Amino acid sequence: MNHSRVAVLVVALLAGALSSGCGGQARVPVEGVVTLDGKPLASATVTLRRTDGAASEGIYLAETDAEGKYRLAHVHGGSPGAPSGNYSVFIKSVKPPPGANETTKLPPERVPGKWRDGSQTIDIPPGGTTEANFAI
Repeated sequence: MNHSRVAVLVVALLAGALSSGCGGQARVPVEGVVTLDGKPLASATVTLRRTDGAASEGIYLAETDAEGKYRLAHVHGGSPGAPSGNYSVFIKSVKPPPGANETTKLPPERVPGKWRDGSQTIDIPPGGTTEANFAI
C-alpha cells in the first residue's frame, strides 16, 4: 500500500470516529426545558457530564433560550446531541462577563446547589429525548 492510500485510509477512519460521537457511540437528540419556580429559566448553562468513561469526552452543554429551551452538543462542537447513558447534571444561571476576574462582583446564583453540584442525574435513552426537562 502506498503512502497516499494510507493517508486516505487514516483520514477516513478519523472522520468516521469524529462523526460517531463520544467513544464511538452515536449521538442522539437531547432537548428539554429548564424552569425555576415554574417559569422558564433563560440564559442558563446546562451541562451534562458522563458518569462513566473519560470526563473530557463526555461533557455536553447548551444555553437556554428565553423560553428555557435547550439542545445539547459536545463541549468541543460537532453534531448536536449526546450518546445514550447516565449523566450528572449541572445548571447555572450566572455567567461571568467577558474580562471578569476573581474580584468581579457577580449577581447571586438563583439555581439551588443540588442542581449545580452534579448530584442530580439523567438517563439519556438510546433513541434520545426531547423531554429532558429540569423543573427547579
